[in-house]
Amino acid sequence: MFGYEGAGLVIVRMTIIFAVALIVVRAMGNRAVGQLSPFDFVLMVGIGDIVANVAMDKSETVLLGAEGLVGLLLLQKVLSYLALKNTTLRKWFEGVPVTLIENGKILPQNFVKHQFNYDDLRQELHKTGMDMTNIKDIKVARLESCGAFSLILMAEAEPLTRRDFEKYLQDIYDNPLSPIGKQAAKIEQLMKDVNIVAEHLRKQQDLVMKAPEAEKTQST
Repeated sequence: MFGYEGAGLVIVRMTIIFAVALIVVRAMGNRAVGQLSPFDFVLMVGIGDIVANVAMDKSETVLLGAEGLVGLLLLQKVLSYLALKNTTLRKWFEGVPVTLIENGKILPQNFVKHQFNYDDLRQELHKTGMDMTNIKDIKVARLESCGAFSLILMAEAEPLTRRDFEKYLQDIYDNPLSPIGKQAAKIEQLMKDVNIVAEHLRKQQDLVMKAPEAEKTQST
């Protein structure tokens, strides 16, 4: 059960088959890997296959399976390090995003190249609450390397947030040349005038209230 004969060839065989599997998955396009990068997809499939073979096939030894898993771990560490240090390798291992729409225009050559049809696009747009009629409002729409669909709207098509609205109003009020700015300036000046008048009336009222008391003091 724990035989180790010929175990040294496992890492070599595993590396070769891993490379072939990665090439095949990359050739299948971004949509084939779901929410994983091609590298992660092949890695997960490799781990699952090793575990299944060791568990189900009595001819496979435990130590050979363990060596295969350790080999995958080492391969993952090495390739991750290389991808971190080299942009070209990172793009090849992880894949690159595919631009489907740019500045409101569909790029049909990318649809054909990556087997992504207009029905797929319509479905992805529906998930975001949009439709094909909203394409002109899209600045960039991409099929990410993990197979996810992402988009960025034109600035004028972005939904208005509370912060944007408050900033807009503040800019208007701060601009004395705008109609609302002029009205705001008048209202602000009116409030100042009202406060001045109210303060003056308060002082007059205080003087009126103090006058009878002063007369009583003088009469006594």
